[in-house]
Order: sequence, then C-alpha cells, then structure tokens
Amino acid sequence: MSEIREEFFNGYCKNYDMARTAIGEFEQGEEGFVLDRIDCDYGNCPYSEDCEMMKKVFSFLSKL
Repeated sequence: MSEIREEFFNGYCKNYDMARTAIGEFEQGEEGFVLDRIDCDYGNCPYSEDCEMMKKVFSFLSKL
C-alpha cells in the first residue's frame, strides 16, 4: 500500500498575476515520493519553466 501526502505551497503566480496557494499531492512509489498532481496549470502554463511555486514544490520533493 502506498502513502499519499498533500502539501500546500504559497507563491506568486505569473499566469494569474497574483499570489495563490496550490495543493500538491505526492504518492510514494518504489523510488520514493513523486508529484502525482498539483491544482494549477503546471506543464500547460506558459510560465512553467520559471514558476516560483513549482521551484518550492521540487525543493520540497528533493527533501522527502
């Protein structure tokens, strides 16, 4: 049985031009935790490569 964790991330969203909170869902697999989903447009957003919140998400993920 795998573990699922939810975490909140706050930051400035360039796409919406405002501060917001995104909820990330992480699922534990054989290699550790991976980002399963996040409630923003990451990946489809034109600012995905330079997203302040996703930098926080990946930093958090590297510490799990």
